[in-house]
Amino acid sequence: MVGERIEADHVVWATSVVAMKNVFRNHFAETTWFKKIEKLKMMHACTFQIELTEPVLSKDITTFGPNSCLGSFSEQSRSTFQGSKGRLSIILTPPEKFLELSKEETLEIVLEDLKRVKIHIGREQIIDYQKIDHPNDFYSLAPGNNQYRPKQTTPIKNLYLAGDYTLQPYFATMEGAATSGMKAAKLVEDGNRS
Repeated sequence: MVGERIEADHVVWATSVVAMKNVFRNHFAETTWFKKIEKLKMMHACTFQIELTEPVLSKDITTFGPNSCLGSFSEQSRSTFQGSKGRLSIILTPPEKFLELSKEETLEIVLEDLKRVKIHIGREQIIDYQKIDHPNDFYSLAPGNNQYRPKQTTPIKNLYLAGDYTLQPYFATMEGAATSGMKAAKLVEDGNRS
């Protein structure tokens, strides 16, 4: 509940980098540890989902759309969204271009670029669609930025970080987030043994 105080022997802070920075900035802004994290540059993301009357691809696998706004896309009605008749999920590129556009404007661009990769969707096939903006939601993959990713350990006793932005072998992915969570859990487990 809001305002309720919860005490714990160990805390694993498992959030996005934006949420972590926003909360920790209030308490650790002047520490050397956090100043390094503040240097971690951010990047935008923009995704687009289209609910369809039927699947548009024969398999639910991730595909890339070179020379288009389709950074990657996949049919997901047989896997992630089994309640859908057809579900196309798209990561748009470059995201900055789409953050300011309406979902209707974005749909027009997406449909044109789908044709370029030989996927034709008629208006009658579209049940619904949505654009989701993620401004500054991920750490930037730009050269030199990796050095600012924090470890799961912190200088605060029994406080650990988990998230794809932490230092682990993967980039800004679900695998990275899960790996960092497992690393943080192992640190808590090891601390309980000492």
